[in-house]
Amino acid sequence: MYHHTTQVSLTLLYTHSHSVSAAHCVLQVGNRMKSLSFTISPSHENLGFGDLFVITSDVYGRAGIEPTSSTVLVCSVTTRPPFLCLSLCSLTKLNYNPPKDDGSTYKIELEGISVDIMKEILDYIFSGQIRLNEETIQDVVQAADLLLLTDLKTLCCEFLEGCIAAENCIGIRDFALHYCLHHVHYLASEYLETHFRDVSSTEEFLELTPQKLKEVLSMEKLNVGNERYVFEAVIRWISHDSESRKVHMKDVMSAVWVSGLDAAYLREQMMSEPLVREIVKECNNIPLTPPQQGEAMLASFKPRGYSECIVTVGGEERVSRKPTSVMRCMCPLYDPNRQLWIELAPMSIPRINHGVLSAEGFLFVLGGQDENKGTLSSGEKYDPDTNSWSSLPPMNEARHNFGVVEIDGILYILGGEDGERELISMESYDIYSRTWTKQPDLTMVRKIGCYAAMKKKIYAMGGGSYGKLFESVECYDPRTQQWTAICPLKERRFGAVACGVASELYVFGGVRSRDDSQASEMVTCKSEFYHDEFKRWIYLNDQNLCIPTSSSFVYGAVPIGASIYVIGDLDTGTNYDYVREFKRSTGTWQRTKPLFPSDLRRTGCAALRIANCKLFRLQLQQGLFRIRVPSP
Repeated sequence: MYHHTTQVSLTLLYTHSHSVSAAHCVLQVGNRMKSLSFTISPSHENLGFGDLFVITSDVYGRAGIEPTSSTVLVCSVTTRPPFLCLSLCSLTKLNYNPPKDDGSTYKIELEGISVDIMKEILDYIFSGQIRLNEETIQDVVQAADLLLLTDLKTLCCEFLEGCIAAENCIGIRDFALHYCLHHVHYLASEYLETHFRDVSSTEEFLELTPQKLKEVLSMEKLNVGNERYVFEAVIRWISHDSESRKVHMKDVMSAVWVSGLDAAYLREQMMSEPLVREIVKECNNIPLTPPQQGEAMLASFKPRGYSECIVTVGGEERVSRKPTSVMRCMCPLYDPNRQLWIELAPMSIPRINHGVLSAEGFLFVLGGQDENKGTLSSGEKYDPDTNSWSSLPPMNEARHNFGVVEIDGILYILGGEDGERELISMESYDIYSRTWTKQPDLTMVRKIGCYAAMKKKIYAMGGGSYGKLFESVECYDPRTQQWTAICPLKERRFGAVACGVASELYVFGGVRSRDDSQASEMVTCKSEFYHDEFKRWIYLNDQNLCIPTSSSFVYGAVPIGASIYVIGDLDTGTNYDYVREFKRSTGTWQRTKPLFPSDLRRTGCAALRIANCKLFRLQLQQGLFRIRVPSP
């Protein structure tokens, strides 16, 4: 017969009470927390570190826990007020080493975690809430990393994302790299590239070591417009401590693209700035004569910065209807030379009905169908810095016509088909750990539905099943792993595309049957817009997008800056356009470029940041300038 006086193995770690004789504790069993109080006999009030005493079964009995083994309660006493907590798990007995016979102290030291930070973390463990601020965020991240508190680390990442500014982006970037906060590191790097001119005037920049400065100046995508701003940043850095930094002058200047410096500008600076004269004298590769002209000038030219490009990949040839592996990009800028389609490295295999998106500076292509209409589980990653592809671990399920979105470096794959059945499964891929994880299923089949991410949540919209089309919309929160229904679309549809921008969702295109007697005829649906604050859908003015017939087909919606570029076969009534720009600020459409690879259709689309120097070399090699430079 079982007796309730049986004892369990316990480890005392934390309590809010300063008296060991009357402790209020939290008992943890697996993922469950139980709060309870107990008393210790007066003879144990002066327990030392590692001393043992017994708690009877009524304590854990009140917590609804089945007692096992023997009860061992370990008291932690330091020079600070004691913090005690009860933790019960199957590993306690294995991990606990009792005091040695010689009386020596047994203890676990958590170096680098202060009492105040430990209290904040323990409060978070039991309440789910924590106060984060710029003064303590580094200490909390360090503690969360040491204690393997993944959820807390995620909260810290979100806080750091909101802190990134010109004054601290370099420090946050280095800190994030040290603690493997990959998404924060990416955002800080992107901010540094975009706002380099502001960053280079900050105290943090002026205090960089020579090695760190050289690393920053070597970044190809620094958005400066003119290399003179990089040169002037070096001047400011040296002048900040000229006595000790002049010895590093030549090494630091090796990271400046001197071929992009204007000779007239340098001569002018030499007249007024002695430090510039020293630099020119020390570095014998700085040009002081007018640049070469023609082919020689183009061959040596190397522009800084980046372009946000529209990328199309895969799809099928318009005439033969065979899947293709072709990849192209176009920069929707004012320079007419750069509104031509540039050929990029093709995928390893042709794909159609595949998933395409950009994340963390790379382009990802997943699943789809091959030339034999076989459904694929494989994937590839494109690196714009090397113009090359690498393979990804295969998905858990082969699929095509599925949704794919990204949140903080995690790709989410939703629904689709496997060639035999419609899927409701969802899985996620961690870009940095290269691992796939099964996620909760969708609540319903959404054949050729559309999907988007907005404010770190996933939205599934429209689609159909067994001849029925849906207007329903559901929201998935990765934190709670729960689906929630929200306001439905105004029109049911399938084959639409969607994108999320800030607190807004946009749905473009898609088709449905007519509501009148000609129900067998399909029409293009109107575009719709949803704002997270108003919680409802409204129509957009599609007058200048395409005519409302089934002859139009939308391939993708690509947000770039303050605009969204819609790509597809867009029937205007008199001809076909292939790219239309939607200006979010005015809600109006603009014809961007009629030119589209007319030999392709049903391509995958995304936006991708590509270094200008890479694009420039590709344009030269492909003869997109009047003077052609041969490939190296």
